[in-house]
Amino acid sequence: MRPRASIREYEVLRAVISSGTVTAAAHRLGISQPAVSRLLAQLESNVGVTLFERRGGRLRPTAEAVRLNGHLDRLFDALAYLDGTDPSDPASQPLRLAAPPTLGHRFLAGLMASFMKQNPGQMVSLETCTSNGLVSRLVEDTIDLGFTLAELTHSAMELIPFHQTRAVCVMAHDHPLARYKVITPEILHGQDHIALMRRHMVRTRLDQVFANANVRPNTVAEVATGVSAATLARAGMGVAVICPFPLISQAHPELAVRPFEPEFIYRVSFAVSTVRPMSRPARAFMRHVQLSVKSNARSAYELRPPEC
Repeated sequence: MRPRASIREYEVLRAVISSGTVTAAAHRLGISQPAVSRLLAQLESNVGVTLFERRGGRLRPTAEAVRLNGHLDRLFDALAYLDGTDPSDPASQPLRLAAPPTLGHRFLAGLMASFMKQNPGQMVSLETCTSNGLVSRLVEDTIDLGFTLAELTHSAMELIPFHQTRAVCVMAHDHPLARYKVITPEILHGQDHIALMRRHMVRTRLDQVFANANVRPNTVAEVATGVSAATLARAGMGVAVICPFPLISQAHPELAVRPFEPEFIYRVSFAVSTVRPMSRPARAFMRHVQLSVKSNARSAYELRPPEC
């Protein structure tokens, strides 16, 4: 069994990677160059891999060194927290959020601003990722609270719905289908269609709706977000069936928006860990979001908020 590497050895690894030379790393850490070389050799022996290669008189980190250094971020963040933070200080409990781009940019950014004004000193971070990426981030404890439109399932995660809305069909204002008051799958048969990527769970649901109606739209583009779908539709590239929240909050002169039937429901949910208690800032932000959604006027496509 190999000896366990020390925190000091990991500090040397990070210093050499970030500074590029043993000399600069030694100066940063306040130790001698031989000490840096000795600690690096110890670390390589303890982890059993080569961490640096010498090229042209400089040390170059190997792929294994880069991966190891990436895994150390959480360790040194935790050490920094333990070394000098006050648990009663709002800044010592950062609120870490994650959401798909559409929810993050069009919905959460404004709520973050109002929350921070109400809670001076509260540190908030927002990461954009796919809905599937929320699961790994919650499991790895890199976020406190996630937001998603997907119906995700995982033993380490719970979804708490806070808003629901009906799908709409969007198109250019002068598109031939804009004459319809309601868009059905039959109307979309053979029509140029802008779809979400197949990795999205909602894409599978919508494909099933089309299959049940025995229709096949002509998919001309696949995109990752509702924003991109609406942009292409507005440019006349086709029609798109999307979630109107939070995109369709006001009239768009160049975009025709029509209800889609049969009723196709989207639910916006908080994603929380089932294995760790929720932090106080996360609970406060959830309440802030719920109050904001409840107080804002709902569009014709939005439904009564679900009971949380």
